[in-house]
Amino acid sequence: MMNKLKFYAIVLVIVFSVNSCHQAGETDSYDDKVASTETFSSNNEVNPTSVETEAPLSSTAATHQDAEKEFIRKADLSMEVENVYKSTTKIESKISELGGFVANSSLNSRVFSTETFPISSDSALEIRKYTVNNEMTIRIPQKELGNFLSSLGEEMKFLYFRNISAQDVSLNFIAAELEKERLNSTRDQLGELNHQKGKITDKQGIANNMDHKKSEANRQEISILKMKDDVVYSTVSLLIQEKEKVAQTMVINPNNYDDKYRPDFLYRAKVSVTEGFHFFQTICIGLLYIWPVWLLAILIYFFVKHQLKKTKTT
Repeated sequence: MMNKLKFYAIVLVIVFSVNSCHQAGETDSYDDKVASTETFSSNNEVNPTSVETEAPLSSTAATHQDAEKEFIRKADLSMEVENVYKSTTKIESKISELGGFVANSSLNSRVFSTETFPISSDSALEIRKYTVNNEMTIRIPQKELGNFLSSLGEEMKFLYFRNISAQDVSLNFIAAELEKERLNSTRDQLGELNHQKGKITDKQGIANNMDHKKSEANRQEISILKMKDDVVYSTVSLLIQEKEKVAQTMVINPNNYDDKYRPDFLYRAKVSVTEGFHFFQTICIGLLYIWPVWLLAILIYFFVKHQLKKTKTT
């Protein structure tokens, strides 16, 4: 009997040990899975603020490179910044760093309203509501266009719009070179004709045609150089502006300014008497100017009086 009890006790101990190990293994496995899931979530957590504020300022239209093609790239952006003056300085510094230059920079302050509030008899507070914007035209090396557009994100608070274009002008270059060769060939042929014997009038016509073709060839050469410049340097039209701001300035109280420097009564009375006398003199001089009118009026008066007296006597 005792042997059976010992046997059952040993079996129960073994079963209990096996179950405990199995549960511990499942717990560890579950903890590992939870930890792994938490780690993954932490590493891949998306910041909602960054999703709302970040905007794709660059594009493959600005960064794509092809050794067999030539692109004229242009970008047009409008965005809001914290401070236009500071952002302008930083942007121009970045442009110089990338080897570009500013072709135009038009910085303006637009005042919406100006109000003056008296504070004391001598001073007042001027409240001016305004905003500042800067419209810039930038030429940037085309290989640095993507870097420059990305750097604008450091200053941007809100993006109104962003347009980027990449025009393939490879065939335009081929057409321009062929047209240039044609014009040069025509000019050379006219030059040969001009050296041949013929009438002077014919040679004058040939010379005029040569001059015209040379002018066309020059314009074509300038057009090719302009197109090459547009390929090497991309054009960026950038408008930066800031939110409406308020400026407070202490100024002189305009309501009491006149009273503060107004002369005393005696001085004003003296000036009034003097000015009144001058006014009286002016009236007298004006009456003297019209002495013929007075003379005519006197003559008419005596003539009418004489006629009335004569009529009464009759």
